[in-house]
Amino acid sequence: MTSQPQGCQHSDSPRGLAQRQPSQESPTDLASARAAVAVVGIALLISCGKKETAQAPVLAPTPKAAVVSDTKIEAELSQALAEDPKKAAAEENEALADEAESILDKYPNKPAADLLNLPEVNESLKVALTKLGQDKGLQNQINSTVELAAKMKGLEGTPGSVGLDLDTKNYNRDQKSRMLQAVLSKDPKRIVSFLVEEIGEAAPELSYGGKDRASNGIAIKENQPPAK
Repeated sequence: MTSQPQGCQHSDSPRGLAQRQPSQESPTDLASARAAVAVVGIALLISCGKKETAQAPVLAPTPKAAVVSDTKIEAELSQALAEDPKKAAAEENEALADEAESILDKYPNKPAADLLNLPEVNESLKVALTKLGQDKGLQNQINSTVELAAKMKGLEGTPGSVGLDLDTKNYNRDQKSRMLQAVLSKDPKRIVSFLVEEIGEAAPELSYGGKDRASNGIAIKENQPPAK
């Protein structure tokens, strides 16, 4: 016996329908009717059976693109732009150091003053000094540093009353290298920076040590008043 699936009740089974056909029909009509009823019954059984519904594939949610704020973009761009000059400056410093060391390797025993007179150095020195002579701000930076060192030494230190006396004959290799790097750059700012550092290094010896000339060759001299 074939059982019908649950949830589907049909009061007229194929067999019952066949039994209610009028008896006066011919055998041929009766057979056709039974065949038709059987087809309907099979269709009903199929339609009432439990069907598995095809499940649509579950797609993983598409990750949302990260939202970057305009402020963050501007900050990163500014940082990238700021890093480029720093990188360029570092590369320039390295190139100048290599050039200075190459000159010192070629002339290991030359005094600093003689190194400045070398053709490959003297041309750069002329360019830098010309620029320095046209920049009052840089000149004032040297003068104010000298005046401060003079006051620390106990001198009056008023503008124009003192001057810088630099003796380079005892420069060691490191001092020569730093001097050459400043000159070879043709940048007056680097020359001023070199002199200011040398004065700052000499200040303790000149003021507290009571020396007239520091070990790095720096001395602060009072200018003689103009002759009348």
